[in-house]
Amino acid sequence: MNNKLNFVTAMKRRFLFSGLVILSLLIIVSSCDLFNGDDEPENKNKYLVSKTLLMTYPEVVVKKTFEQIGKVYSDAADLSKNVKYGFFVYKVNYNTTFNNQKVVASGLVCVPMATGNMPLLSFQNGTNTLHAKAPSEAYMDSLFVLIQSVSSFGYIVTLPDYLGFGASKNMFHPYLHKASTIQTVTDLFRATQEMMKDYPTMQMSKDTYLMGYSQGGWATMVLKKELETNLSAEFNLKATACGAGPYDLQFICGKILGQSTYPQPYFLAYMMNAYIKTGEISLSYADIFNSPYSGTNYISDLYNGKNDGGTINSKLSTSVSTLFTADVIANLSTGGKYLSLWEALRNNSVTAWKTTTPTFMVHGLGDTYVMPGVSNNMYLDFILKGTSLDMITYVPVPLLDHTEAVIPWGLLSAKWIVTK
Repeated sequence: MNNKLNFVTAMKRRFLFSGLVILSLLIIVSSCDLFNGDDEPENKNKYLVSKTLLMTYPEVVVKKTFEQIGKVYSDAADLSKNVKYGFFVYKVNYNTTFNNQKVVASGLVCVPMATGNMPLLSFQNGTNTLHAKAPSEAYMDSLFVLIQSVSSFGYIVTLPDYLGFGASKNMFHPYLHKASTIQTVTDLFRATQEMMKDYPTMQMSKDTYLMGYSQGGWATMVLKKELETNLSAEFNLKATACGAGPYDLQFICGKILGQSTYPQPYFLAYMMNAYIKTGEISLSYADIFNSPYSGTNYISDLYNGKNDGGTINSKLSTSVSTLFTADVIANLSTGGKYLSLWEALRNNSVTAWKTTTPTFMVHGLGDTYVMPGVSNNMYLDFILKGTSLDMITYVPVPLLDHTEAVIPWGLLSAKWIVTK
């Protein structure tokens, strides 16, 4: 990772290799996945609704996969030594709540072929607008397979779909909405606890690890604070790895609105759409967006689960002054008409505190989607709040942009977490 050219070359090799690995896994796993189907629990569970076995990964395949990845990425060279077990991948449907209403949500749960007490590791994925790309639908995605494979180290691994995807795809996704993110992800933890009752030789311990990138980095930091400050009796947080999260939404929005252009307008439109639909803000689309983007259904119809980010961007504008009203650009932080929006950005941000559990943060310094200053500020704020330098590590990665830093973050985080 000495320069960007070397990294891009490695990325090309990695994607070619990933296709071969996934193909070999499909061939091998097809003979192992003998129990695919719904396993409906009795009505004794509060959270767990159903589980469906999707895949079975033998230990030998997982070890060989990590060995091959290590040949492409030096940061992953030692990961194969941590492989101890094969593992099962399930789609889980579970009960949660949103705005005090019951909702059935979903996600992936990976269970190692092991006995004894196993810790929980939860991975929160980055921004997604496609129903087909939710973890429980795209479980063969190369990044998701890499995360699932951490189960072979001796973790019960969860990958929540988030509301608006998977089993709850008929509702909108409350993007960067703190309360619903906490509720739905921790309810998946509780459903997983109930699921583990079907494994008489294995128990899920209270020890919990968190990982996430981009939106998932934000979600992971939000969950970290909640588990430490309010849910410590239920979950024993051991370590947290975050990448490129928009932790301070006021900072991020202020930076974007202060620029002439922004390459990912669908991020901001996604957030505004969510806050209007959740009732977080008392504003209309016309208060925020210029015509033709201000129509009642123009923005919301873009987030229908069928359009990817590129498609949505093509229907918006990368020119900040073309997309957003001059009024919101000039007066967002001044209160008045936009007070509810400014407060929503603050309320859904996560602020630093004196954390007592190890935290690992990564951000690409070439990131133009989520400005790296937000991670640097978070790191400094942790220290100002009295966090020990032993508890917080920040790795700024030179040159890499938002997308390029994903895999390095994932491999560095996996190496770091297994030492905690």
